[in-house]
Amino acid sequence: MYFIFRILPIIIMIPLAIYFYFFIKRICLCIFQNINKWHKIICALLAVVFVLPASFFSFWAVVVLHLFAFAIIMDCIFVIYKKFHMTNQIFLKVYQIGVIPILCLFLMLGYGYWNMKNVLKIHYSVTTHKTITQDYRIAFLSDLHFGNTMNKSELEKYCQDISLQKPDIVMLGGDIVDEHTTYQEMKEAFEVLGQIENQYGIYYVYGNHDQALYLNSPHFTPSQLKKSIEEHHISILLDSQVNIQDEMTIIGRQDRSLGEREDTQQLIKNVNHENFILMLDHQPVDLQKNNELHVDLQLSGHTHGGQMFPVGLITSVLGFGEMNYGYQAMSDMTVIVSSGIAGWGYPLRTGSHSEYVIVDIVKE
Repeated sequence: MYFIFRILPIIIMIPLAIYFYFFIKRICLCIFQNINKWHKIICALLAVVFVLPASFFSFWAVVVLHLFAFAIIMDCIFVIYKKFHMTNQIFLKVYQIGVIPILCLFLMLGYGYWNMKNVLKIHYSVTTHKTITQDYRIAFLSDLHFGNTMNKSELEKYCQDISLQKPDIVMLGGDIVDEHTTYQEMKEAFEVLGQIENQYGIYYVYGNHDQALYLNSPHFTPSQLKKSIEEHHISILLDSQVNIQDEMTIIGRQDRSLGEREDTQQLIKNVNHENFILMLDHQPVDLQKNNELHVDLQLSGHTHGGQMFPVGLITSVLGFGEMNYGYQAMSDMTVIVSSGIAGWGYPLRTGSHSEYVIVDIVKE
């Protein structure tokens, strides 16, 4: 872990700084036609200053890595163009001055910001053979990371929209707040979420970020967080369960990042399996095991659907994690993984959309 967060960024920065030295030098050559050693020193300093702030998971790392990617693509296009065509002077100037990679970077930043703020309503329908006396509508919201991309008035708007869907049950799937959320923002988040209209309650499980455990001096304590959640009539499920109308059992899991948690088989042992069993777990894990234990529906978040391209594609292709996003019908269980209503770290999303989820559970 120390290697990943301390040594690896330095190893990555060195070739990035070298590349951007030549990138900036090429721009200088285009502008000044001829450059001396002082120009080269300035180019080297600019490259270092540009790359140095790009620590892991920072907004500036997104800027540096995307500009690098766009510039490399443009280099490849230029090499191919030179090989098969006489070089056009206008194209050569455009290439040398780096206009296209920089333009692509700004377009990406603009799209990423818009896409993060543009929250969609995603609707699923799950049929069940279980004997339930009514159909149930569930509103599922996860990964808000409040304060990063959404203020109180914006959250109020989305909560009003969710209320208009007339949910019977509201599920909060974790990472509603994080280590960047202030104490006041934390209180505002649960004040607003607690106002979502429903029939049978609002239920919440912790994510890996909610308790701000990644900071030595967080803005709020776990006890302050718990108090704020519960005083707004939101029930915390921590390896515990609740019965709805004696025909649906909701099981909320402690997030696996928070240490030891109860074995699912023990947790479900005394559950009436004639009830519709809904598992709420921040991370989409133990899917096959829960399927074998005849859980009917699992709701999860955590992945953000791969917030920045190509993270989601890489994790899906290489099989990191059990599920990245969407709907999957297994032999006994349906899994729904939300990309989240916002995102973590920076106000950009290029690999997926922001969403809240409406799930209708209907009798066959």
